[in-house]
Amino acid sequence: MPHSPQPLREPGAGRSPDRPDPPPLRVRTGIDVAEVARVEKLMASQPGLREQVFTPRELAYCDRRRRTGEHLAGRWAVKEAVLKCLGTGMTPSMEWTDIEVVNDRGGRPRVRLHGEAESLAQALGMHHIDISLSHSGGLAVAHAVVVCPADPPGTAPGSGPPTRQTPDTAPHSTPTAEGDDRHEA
Repeated sequence: MPHSPQPLREPGAGRSPDRPDPPPLRVRTGIDVAEVARVEKLMASQPGLREQVFTPRELAYCDRRRRTGEHLAGRWAVKEAVLKCLGTGMTPSMEWTDIEVVNDRGGRPRVRLHGEAESLAQALGMHHIDISLSHSGGLAVAHAVVVCPADPPGTAPGSGPPTRQTPDTAPHSTPTAEGDDRHEA
């Protein structure tokens, strides 16, 4: 077996000795697929369900699109994928509208968290959430990735559930085309 080459620099070379190593990070993922026809049927058969699942901003965006059902199904799938990242599913105190899909100025979909979903993300010490969504062939698929510390804030390594973060350590907002001052992950 050939000998592996030596590194060009010593490990830690160039790092300030008084600067601590960054904390280890954990990546949590979630994925979901939604059938467009099923979402359309649910929305048509249950009056008021659209407003229970989607925010006014999400509905306005989707209703402006030629294939409204595809966009609604995509947002539905994002909400499910984010819940999988959070590791909780829908809790009794959570609303579907606690997870909102918005588009940034370039049109890229982003997630804004509100209410219980935002509290859960803060308890995890979430640094960032990224999503990708697509629709084709009557299906909408969404993938969500959350980056958070290996040990959430307020916990000792390997200890019990996390405690809630303070506002100064919460994830930062990103400007969106829709605008709003609510928290965006």
